[in-house]
Amino acid sequence: MENGKERFVEPLDLSSLKKKNQQNQQNQNSDMMIYSVEYPKTSLDLLVVPEKTKHQIASILTKIKHFDLLYNKFGLKQIDKTGGRTLINFYGPPGTGKSFAAEAIAKALGKKIIKANYSQIESKFVGETPKNIKEIFKAAKREDAVVLFDEADSILGSRLSNVTQSTDHAVNVSKSVMLLEMDNFDGIMIFTTNFGQNYDSAFVRRIIGHIKFELPNEQGRKKIFLGLLPKKLPVSITDEELENIIKISEGLSGGDLVNMVLYASSSAVERDGEQCHVTYTDFEEACFLIQKAKNEIGKSKN
Repeated sequence: MENGKERFVEPLDLSSLKKKNQQNQQNQNSDMMIYSVEYPKTSLDLLVVPEKTKHQIASILTKIKHFDLLYNKFGLKQIDKTGGRTLINFYGPPGTGKSFAAEAIAKALGKKIIKANYSQIESKFVGETPKNIKEIFKAAKREDAVVLFDEADSILGSRLSNVTQSTDHAVNVSKSVMLLEMDNFDGIMIFTTNFGQNYDSAFVRRIIGHIKFELPNEQGRKKIFLGLLPKKLPVSITDEELENIIKISEGLSGGDLVNMVLYASSSAVERDGEQCHVTYTDFEEACFLIQKAKNEIGKSKN
């Protein structure tokens, strides 16, 4: 009763509430599918790349860390109207440390990293892809995170000049939205690709640093290989055998070396069980199989 009158309470529509909760859950699940927010686990001191690559990365970090000095005190904002935006492109063969470096940069800056999944961003529904792209940038601002776009040539590739069907138009709209969002973005975004030559020139102009990642040389492979051997792993190789492993692994990337260690260790366990030792023969066989697979795949593409 209120002021002597009976108060009317509208009955709760449980079905409507349930439907709304389900929709909210679907939206959250959709966001989780197109990107993930993570705390970076890698660090730059573990990155094995040539000194020139390290220097380029260090220069980019200096630009970010000393923004006030460079842009305000030294006046660089007069020639760069983008403000705090930093767009970086890592390009080179698969497995050379591009994604690793992106995560390490986020850690060096004390930021989380958003890993964008373009295969999920690109939607079969009209208008959904631009919406998903916008959501990535919103999340980056909300989380104050570094954004990583792996295999970025999917979204940064050249726009279509000969539009003959609705799907062509949708592709160009998505790329235009990406350009607009990049222009309005004041954070840090890193793109990785194996095919940097496919980028649209409009995207290339907006990227401050294009850093090439190369296959490791002999010294680099040795450092990577030794870093991949856990102390608990029962490895039985001589110094001479170690040098031979490094020589026969020429042309392998860091990612390939990871696979080599995994395959060799698994072979040893299959042969001798828990009492096994991973030997030179195990590494040699693993290296041979990886080299053979890479060669055959390379031939099939030509």
